[in-house]
Amino acid sequence: MTVHGLTRFRTADVPEGSRLSAWEAHNVRSLVGLRARPLGDRPFTGTELNLTLPSLRFAKVTGSPHVVERGPGQIATCPGDGVVVYFALAGEGSFHHREGRAVLSPGQALVCDADQPFRRGFSRGLTELVLAVPRDVLRDATGRSGLTRPRTIGADSPHCRALASLVASGLRGDGDWDTLEAGVVDLLPAVVGSEPADGGHLAAARAYITTHLADPDLSASRIARAVGVSARQLSRLFAAAGESVPRAVLAARLDAARAAVTDPATRGSSLAELAAGLGFASPAHFSRSYRARFGTTPLRDRREAIRD
Repeated sequence: MTVHGLTRFRTADVPEGSRLSAWEAHNVRSLVGLRARPLGDRPFTGTELNLTLPSLRFAKVTGSPHVVERGPGQIATCPGDGVVVYFALAGEGSFHHREGRAVLSPGQALVCDADQPFRRGFSRGLTELVLAVPRDVLRDATGRSGLTRPRTIGADSPHCRALASLVASGLRGDGDWDTLEAGVVDLLPAVVGSEPADGGHLAAARAYITTHLADPDLSASRIARAVGVSARQLSRLFAAAGESVPRAVLAARLDAARAAVTDPATRGSSLAELAAGLGFASPAHFSRSYRARFGTTPLRDRREAIRD
């Protein structure tokens, strides 16, 4: 039975002689199965924060210098059944596959099929975000069942930045699972290279909004710069989807506010603090907008959540 939610693993919590095997076993359960070996004379150390959602898996991985390999035997016994996206945060990594070699630097992303053999090396260690996408989710989102060859994405890609932001926000515990998964799925076509640019820009804009709700100065021009289009083009994209940029920002803030208001973990925070943390100009503006959207007040929603 798959358990959804956050889990943490540290090799420091495992006896030294069992650390590598425990690391491999954890990745089989939580991400994708790999064979690992340390580089140099020092034993391997690593930490991994995982988020298992109903359809997707996120991770933040930190490790000392090592090599990982996913060969035919590993694929046969532990099929990945999907694609994996690696977002490099620190440490340069080499990636060897059937058709050649690539180097991944901080800020770049690598997309590869989990059931194609590969080897990755980290001579100075690594810190990275990881997204694992099952094959059925990939097929529904992009029309592809997999990737015939890996794809490297540059640090200047707005879609890559937006996707990494969503993965990072999920690992911080921000936002609800449905919103996170929907945002990731919207971005998948642009990241695997099977969607026209406009659709990808709109998905990247929505992801940027979701991860920057706390910014009170979040505006169409700022969002447009982040996703690499003009403010006018961004407005046209939202208009074609039947909304405006300001309305999309407000709707995202209100959805996040309702989730926060009814979350038991936020009951120590006042409604004014929640409103400020989501970028509302004032408590009065927050209350008016909330009532207009949901037909009730945030205070009433909170009281009903506490009673229930």
